[in-house]
Amino acid sequence: MVDFVFDVFVPNGTPTHTYVTRGEEKNEEKLTAALDMPKMVISISGPSKTGKTALVDTLLTADRIIPVTGHSLRSSNDLWQSVMRWIGGPEEIEKIKERVLKAGAAGKTSAEAGIIFAKGKAEGQLNGGIEFTTATSEKHGIEFFEAVVNELSESDFVVFLDDFHYIAEEAQVDIAKSIKAIAERGVRVCIASVPHKSDDMVRANDELTGRIISILFDYWTVQELELIAKNGFSTLGVDIAPAIIKKLATEALGSPQLMQSLCLNLCLEKRIRNKQVLERRTEVSDEEYRAALERTTLQTDYSRTVEKLHTGAKERGTQRKEFNLKDGSKGDVYRTILLALIENPPRLSYDYDEIMDRIKGVCIEESPVGSSVQLALKQMDGIAKDIKKDTPVLEWDDDKLEVTNPYFMFYLRSSQKIDHIHTGKAGMV
Repeated sequence: MVDFVFDVFVPNGTPTHTYVTRGEEKNEEKLTAALDMPKMVISISGPSKTGKTALVDTLLTADRIIPVTGHSLRSSNDLWQSVMRWIGGPEEIEKIKERVLKAGAAGKTSAEAGIIFAKGKAEGQLNGGIEFTTATSEKHGIEFFEAVVNELSESDFVVFLDDFHYIAEEAQVDIAKSIKAIAERGVRVCIASVPHKSDDMVRANDELTGRIISILFDYWTVQELELIAKNGFSTLGVDIAPAIIKKLATEALGSPQLMQSLCLNLCLEKRIRNKQVLERRTEVSDEEYRAALERTTLQTDYSRTVEKLHTGAKERGTQRKEFNLKDGSKGDVYRTILLALIENPPRLSYDYDEIMDRIKGVCIEESPVGSSVQLALKQMDGIAKDIKKDTPVLEWDDDKLEVTNPYFMFYLRSSQKIDHIHTGKAGMV
């Protein structure tokens, strides 16, 4: 029997006890209205780990959603084949070349015909009493588009295509055209993507302009994230101090998924697995709080990414200058930037001036000059893209740094990785 706490706090699924309706966003209302609009494509875009899939899963019963991910799609046929696989329809057919015999007034006549039947139906009787026998057969790819139309047109099913931005650009054009065509035939399609890729569908097929209903997500506020904890702890019969809940919500960096993980791991650290008899406040020591954070970092591993960003670009030249840092270490411009990013308060977006102020705050006396910081940030952008081209953990555009994944920033702040990295190495720039 699964402990109740895993039903309450659900990092990797759709929560029920801790699902929070965001009042100002009104995304539930928007999605409900969008689903009633015929022949329109729904586009849900928002930062990673902000609840896009949970919204769809909550409003639509599981048996109405046909989930497909963009990772494996190379063509529109791949998309509709995935849908047919979910439905349980045939994934290939036989084109049967046969001799058709028919009794008529002038006697028997024959003709060659190529008729397509679902796999396994090689013999039978056609309308009008025409008998046929199999002569030869060969396998052909099924017209999955038409098969999906026949199965889903005007139905309550919704094809949910997650991570459209992962599809290769050349395939996006084919798939976007196909989605437009199938929506016009009455099949409901919902697309999910990240904000800076939300217009990929329209760019792939500008005929979709005016045919897309957009629902935009943003990072959650601290107050919204606090509701997850309050609802969950109340359901478990646990009283956690508001100050602790606020600290957790601040560390969650706008991600409800990360907030679910933090609350779950705090319960596990406190050995709270089932409903308690509420008698008094459950105290959380600094050690227990810190242990809950570290336990959460074990659910994601960005150690390699941190190491590469800390090492920086491999270039020849003069030796990199090192600076005395307030954590007691010495480090080059790359280390100073990473230490600056994990300063309080936690953030996911920084303009240039804020980065420079934070860098000065982590250095003792001398700090890196602006030109050195800008060059290092540009190179860190390239390193992040080399590690994961489609979804780099950070991006720099000359005057603004965006950390695109809350889990990466959480790992950077809450793991011991920065402390454990060797700080006495010499590099070249």
